[in-house]
Amino acid sequence: MLISREKRKTNIAEYILYMWQVEDTIRAFEFDIDRLERDLISKYDQPGNVKKEIRDWYENLAINMKNDKVEKVGHVSFITNVINELYGFHLLLLNKPEESDYNQMYASVMPLIREMNARQKWSANNEIETCLNAVYLYLMMRLRNDKITPETSGAMDHFIKFLGMLSLKFKAFEDASGEAEA
Repeated sequence: MLISREKRKTNIAEYILYMWQVEDTIRAFEFDIDRLERDLISKYDQPGNVKKEIRDWYENLAINMKNDKVEKVGHVSFITNVINELYGFHLLLLNKPEESDYNQMYASVMPLIREMNARQKWSANNEIETCLNAVYLYLMMRLRNDKITPETSGAMDHFIKFLGMLSLKFKAFEDASGEAEA
């Protein structure tokens, strides 16, 4: 909860990846919030009231996962909506002539996106989701100490740089929008 709040403010791609990891954590604990509290939340160096807030956050996310019927695979609808919002922003950037740096970065990563979609069995709704899926898979491979080829590492570097640029531009857009509303 604390990490997700900070990541949502600072880096939208990291926020999405983090939330996917939290979903997988809830699945690994088989939606047993008491066990999750005992084996994970209790280890946090936080006061009791914050730990309760964290527990409530995990519990609400687990409820959302059940309501959205993503107990085994998939993502809660509010995260899917964030991905769709990010994809919409991506399309907006592609249509802005002053975003030539972004367009060049996208053009350089597009062949990798096509290749990733052809190789994988996932059903990504758009290019941004493909990039996120690829990076998440890469992170899981690294956690498991799987063998990663230099080609895969190189492709992931491109995806990460692309998502980083998109996230920076999205944050700047949100910051400017927030200032305009205030």
